[in-house]
Amino acid sequence: MAKKKRHHYIPRFYLDGFVDPHNKPYIWVYEKGNPKIVKATAKNIAVQKDYYSFTTPEGDRDSETFENLLAEIEGRVSRIFRKIRNQENLNHEERWFFSLFLAFSMARVPNFRENLEEMLGETMKKINMILASDPRNFEAMIESFQRKTGKEIGMPVEELRKFMLEGEYNFRATPQFSLGMAAIMARNSTPIFFEMKWTFLEATGDYKFVTSDNPLSYFDPMHDPKSFFGVGLLNENVEVTFPISKDLMFLGIRKNFEGDKRLSNKSVKEMNRRTVISALRFVFASQYSDGLNRLVQKYRDSAPRKRVDSVGPYIVAH
Repeated sequence: MAKKKRHHYIPRFYLDGFVDPHNKPYIWVYEKGNPKIVKATAKNIAVQKDYYSFTTPEGDRDSETFENLLAEIEGRVSRIFRKIRNQENLNHEERWFFSLFLAFSMARVPNFRENLEEMLGETMKKINMILASDPRNFEAMIESFQRKTGKEIGMPVEELRKFMLEGEYNFRATPQFSLGMAAIMARNSTPIFFEMKWTFLEATGDYKFVTSDNPLSYFDPMHDPKSFFGVGLLNENVEVTFPISKDLMFLGIRKNFEGDKRLSNKSVKEMNRRTVISALRFVFASQYSDGLNRLVQKYRDSAPRKRVDSVGPYIVAH
C-alpha cells in the first residue's frame, strides 16, 4: 500500500460539519491577507504533505505512525461527535477521548508547532549570546568542544564570539521537535480539559459558527491586556471554545455555566470573532459572507503567539 503522505492537521470528518448545506460538499474558505473567498471540499483543505512525518533513530522516514495514532483517536471521537449532536450524555471514557481530541486540536496545528519551533530558536539564540558575553569562558568552551569532538570550528574564536554576540542570525528548530512536543503537550493538557465544566452552545438560524486552522481558542475576560503575563489554560476565568459544527460550539470553563445555551445573533458573532482571532491563516465556514470576510481581514495578524523573555516562554493574549 502507498504510504500516507497527505496529512490533515484538521480532520476531514470534523470539517464536514461546516459544509454549506446549499452547496454540498463545499466549505467556504477565508484567508487572512487575501480578500478572495473560495470554496473547497474537506479533502483539500487543512492538509500538508508529510506534516506528521519524522526520522526514526534508524534513519528511516516514518510518515504513518503519528498519522495512524491520530486516525485512531478521530475514529473514536467521530462517534462521540454524533452523541454530542444528538444531545446524549457522554460516559467517562468518551469524555476522556473528547478531551484528548481537544488537546491534540490545540497542539497539532501549524500555529502551535510553528510557535514552538520559533520559541526554541529564540531561546537558543539568547543562550548563545549569554555564553559569548564572557570572552574567557567562551574560549574555554570552544577549546573543550574541539578537544572532545576532534573537530575544528574553522574560524578564529574571537570572530565567532563577536558574531554570536551581535545576534545577526536566527535558529529554527526542526519540525520533528515540534511534533514530539505537540504529543507531550496534548498528553499534559488532556486532564485540564477533562476537569472543566462543559457546555454546548447553539447557533441561530441566521448566524452559524465558523472554524479555522487553529480551532481551539481560550480567552480570559478578566485578563488585563497590559499585563506582562499572557493567558493560560489554568487561568481561573479562562473560557475554552471549540466549534463542534456550524450549529454547536463547545465551551469549557472552571465555574458553573450561567446563561442561555441557545445564543443570540450577537453572541454567535462574538464567538466567531474569537475563532477568527485565533486562526493562523484560514477560516472555514458554511456560509458565504462579506461581513465575515471583513472580520477575517481585520484580524489578519492576530494568531496567538508565544514569546521568550527573561522569565521564560508565555502566551501572548489577544
